[in-house]
Amino acid sequence: MESAWNPEISSLSATIPMFGLPSWVRAAVRCGFPVEAAFREAGVELDVNKPHGGMVTADALLRAIEVCVNRSTEHYFPLALGEAYVFDRFPQVEAFLATSPTMREAIEALPWIRAMELPWLWVSLEETETEAAIVVTLDPELARRPEAPYVIEIVLTACRKFAKAMLGRSLALFSQPMHAVQFQRARPENAAVFQDFFPCHVQFGAPRNALVFPKAMLDVALQGALPSVHGQARQAIVRELEASKPHFASTEAVRQAFEGQSDLLKGGLDEVADAMGIHARTLQRRLQAEGFKFADLQAQAKYARARQMLSKKAISMEIISVELGFSDRRAFTYAFKRWSGISPSTYRARVLQSPVTALRHP
Repeated sequence: MESAWNPEISSLSATIPMFGLPSWVRAAVRCGFPVEAAFREAGVELDVNKPHGGMVTADALLRAIEVCVNRSTEHYFPLALGEAYVFDRFPQVEAFLATSPTMREAIEALPWIRAMELPWLWVSLEETETEAAIVVTLDPELARRPEAPYVIEIVLTACRKFAKAMLGRSLALFSQPMHAVQFQRARPENAAVFQDFFPCHVQFGAPRNALVFPKAMLDVALQGALPSVHGQARQAIVRELEASKPHFASTEAVRQAFEGQSDLLKGGLDEVADAMGIHARTLQRRLQAEGFKFADLQAQAKYARARQMLSKKAISMEIISVELGFSDRRAFTYAFKRWSGISPSTYRARVLQSPVTALRHP
């Protein structure tokens, strides 16, 4: 059964704890404006007497980012915030990242980060024979907002920051550590700012939002590896998640079910609820309370899985269509064009063409 995104329920009105407040402050200072005035203009109300500074909606956060961009005089705010970002709510995540044996193992933290702080993001690892990419997709409602490109820029910049910190001297092993930074958005007026900031090829109008780098980088041994501390950090994160009952616990559980059991992409709400051990009506009610719909989550999961499979040249369109639960290739093509704006064959051709090769042969 094909899943279609439905905007009837707003995920942007649901509240979450304010995240990264120290990061916002540092980024605002670097950009030359007082963050308090920006929050006030955006309607973000903070309370330091409450855990993590109080609650905020995604809608308010988007407005705050736009206000900060408009107030910046020294630097471009999304890049500054991404560079300044720290996991103030869950420092165990930074410990997990810093002590990871490899980049591949560090990437295991992505679902935790999503569950803790950023429920509107879907971040995945996609690989070809020679390249790997950290790909960012937004909840469809957020993606329609004009501030959406800022969110993508913040996330990709933060991913690059943590990757650089983890790799350290190991970066010297690669003649070109970063192949490309890809943005789906059209080329902005300040495109030169991105090219100055990222020491690699910057693509606008790309088929995805991603950091593209050598695949071998995923498994290089990291000098900061501390297996005992890494394991302790993992246990601490799991305990924290279980104890804190994240505001989007059911949403995240459904996403993890799709990621862990690809057969569920073919089914419906009843099958997923059964796999999770709860009644379908209970699951539907919980998702609605969190501001998400089952069909949206399944469509996102299908889109992520489709991109992963399309990056493997040997997997046919017919096999992809069947695995994702579509009646035929035509139905899959129609859905993929609705999700991405391009056909799956066009997406495959663009992704399998190395950004380095594309730069030499525009």
